[in-house]
Amino acid sequence: MFDVLRVPSWRSLSRGAMISFGIRVLGAGLLYALHVLLARWMNADGYGVYVFAISWTSFLAQFAALGLPNAALRFVPEYRSTDRLALLSGFLRTSRGFIAAAALLLAAGAAVVVAVVPTGDMPRSALLVGVALAPLMALLLFETEVLRACNRFAWSYAPNQVLRPLAIGLGAGGLVVLTGTVTPLQVLIATGVVFVGMVGLQQWRSRTLLESSAPSPERRPRRWLRVAVPLLLTSGFQLLLRKTDVVLLGMLMGSEEVGIYFAALRTAQIVTFLGFAVDAVAAPEISRLYHSEREDLQATVARLAHWYFWPTLVAAVGLAFVAEPVLSLFGAAFTAGTPVMVVLMAGLVINAAMGAQTHLLTLTGHERSCASIYGACAVLNVALNLVGIWLYGALGAALATATALTVRNLWIRRRVVALTGIAPSVLSLVRTPPPSRSS
Repeated sequence: MFDVLRVPSWRSLSRGAMISFGIRVLGAGLLYALHVLLARWMNADGYGVYVFAISWTSFLAQFAALGLPNAALRFVPEYRSTDRLALLSGFLRTSRGFIAAAALLLAAGAAVVVAVVPTGDMPRSALLVGVALAPLMALLLFETEVLRACNRFAWSYAPNQVLRPLAIGLGAGGLVVLTGTVTPLQVLIATGVVFVGMVGLQQWRSRTLLESSAPSPERRPRRWLRVAVPLLLTSGFQLLLRKTDVVLLGMLMGSEEVGIYFAALRTAQIVTFLGFAVDAVAAPEISRLYHSEREDLQATVARLAHWYFWPTLVAAVGLAFVAEPVLSLFGAAFTAGTPVMVVLMAGLVINAAMGAQTHLLTLTGHERSCASIYGACAVLNVALNLVGIWLYGALGAALATATALTVRNLWIRRRVVALTGIAPSVLSLVRTPPPSRSS
C-alpha cells in the first residue's frame, strides 16, 4: 500500500513534495501563530471583522482572476514541454492584463455596494480596504500558479505561506508595542503593503524564468479563455464551498461568532499539512503524465491518494483529543468552537480520502463537468448553511459545510472513473480500475 518507491515519477514527486511540505509546515506554524496573536490583540469581535473582510477579498480575487491561475497549470507545462515559447509569453502577458482589468472593475463595483448598503456591526472602512486588496490578491494567485506549474515550489509558496504571515505579524506587533493596540483596519492595510511586495517578487521571478529570452508573444486569448472560464467556475464554486460558512455567519450572527468559527476552522486545517504539500506537485505532474506518459498515470494517482489520506487521518484523530486546549490559545471564548472543529476535521478526512480527483477533471479536458458539480454543490452548501445556521448557529454551519464537501467528493469520484477510467481514491490500490481511456 505504501510502496511509493514504485511510483514512476517518485523522485520528482517526493522532492517537490518535501520542499512544499517544509514550506507548508513553517508557513502554517507562522500563519497559525499570526491568527492566535491577532485574536488576542483584537479580541473575538475585532478578529471577526478582519476575517470577514479578508474573506470578501478572497471572493473577489478568485472571480477577478478569471480562472487563469488554474489555466496556467495546464498551459505552462504544455508550452514548456513542447518548446512553444512565443505562446507561453503571450499567455502570461495576456493573462496579467485580463486579470488586472477584471479585478479593478470588480473591486470598483464592490466598493460602491459597500458604500451604500448597511454593514451592521462590520466597520465600513475595513470592508472597503478588503475590497481594495482584491486586485493584488488576484495577481498573486496567478503568479503563484505560474511558478507552481514550473515546479518552482519554493518561489511559488514561500512568499504567501512564510513571508506574508511573518511580515503582517511583525507589522501588527510593532503597532501593539508602540500604541498598545491594533485594529482590523490597520492589519488590513499592512496586508495590502505585504501583497504589493509579494506580487512584485513573484512577477520578477516568473519573468526571469520564462520570458527573459522568449520571442515575440503569440496570443490566443479565445482559446485560453475558453479553457479558463470553466476553471473559473470550478474555482469560484470551490471558494463558495470554503467561504460560505464564514460569510453567512458574519451576515446572520455577527463578528464575534465569525471569529470563534474561523479559529476552529483554521485549527482544523492543520490536518491538511501533508495533503497540501502533495497537492502542490500533483497538478503539474498529472498534467505532464496525461500529455506524455499516460500509461503511468493510474499508478501515480493511486499512490498519491495514500499520501493525502493517512497523514490527514492520523493528524485529525490526534488533534481531536486536544481540541479545547489548542483553541484556548486564541482566548477563553474560543473554546466554544471545539465541536465545530471536530466536525470540520471529519469533512477534511473524507476529502483527503478521495485523492487528486479534481485535477483529473480540470487538467484532462473535463473542466466543464467539474464546474457543473462544483456549482450544484455550492448551491447545496448555501442552502444547508442557511438552515444550519438558523437551527444551530456555528455548529450548523460546520455540519452544512462538511455535508456539502462529502457530497461533492463522492460525485466527483464517480465522474472521474466514468470519464477517465482512473480510480483516484484511497481504495484505488485495493481494487484495480479499468485501463484509462483517451478523453
